[in-house]
Amino acid sequence: MADHMQDEADLEAIKRWWDENGKSLMAAVIVAVVGTLGWQQYEGYQGSREQAASDLYATMLAIRLEEGDPAALALAAETLRSEHGGSAYAQFAAMLEARIAVEANDLESAEASLRWALSAGNPQSDIGQLVQLRLARVLAARGAEAEALAILDQAGDAYPVAYAQAAGDIHLAAGRVQEALVAYRVGRDASAELGEMSVVLDNKVRGLETRLPVDAGESNGEPG
Repeated sequence: MADHMQDEADLEAIKRWWDENGKSLMAAVIVAVVGTLGWQQYEGYQGSREQAASDLYATMLAIRLEEGDPAALALAAETLRSEHGGSAYAQFAAMLEARIAVEANDLESAEASLRWALSAGNPQSDIGQLVQLRLARVLAARGAEAEALAILDQAGDAYPVAYAQAAGDIHLAAGRVQEALVAYRVGRDASAELGEMSVVLDNKVRGLETRLPVDAGESNGEPG
């Protein structure tokens, strides 16, 4: 379970968030405040807040990598939530807390952190979809399988491969081999459409096909 919380999508999500929202967000805020604040004042204020949030998140990562004081890490996360709750850094901090909680088998705390992260931003943004992916896996591990699959079914298009694989894993864990195969095939096809090759999904598809009758293995789970 912990491995699934360590998606390589973290850095991609940060980059996408900044590329898609950073410049436009800055421009909108500048227009709104330039009448009351001078440009230099605003630039210094905004820059200092962004830097403070960035520094707090960097502190969390350093503590994590060095296996430092958990209390210090929790304090940094709480400061991000209370003082920079609207920033992407606060959402990533909550996801980091959730990952640590999963590794400690504290799924209740992991769910709470992810639900906070989801409420702190747009659920359909790239970051929001990443949070939903992780929340779905935590919910499934807690036995809330129906809710987990509902999240995966209504998700956007930021991480189609990861979402399909998560759905397949949930079905497989519940013994629904045919449904798992269909989901894995969806993920494999999405990966191919993106010009990539998912060895993991390809192996999962091939492995499940050997466990099913030939007609089921060839039908993609749909009636002929």
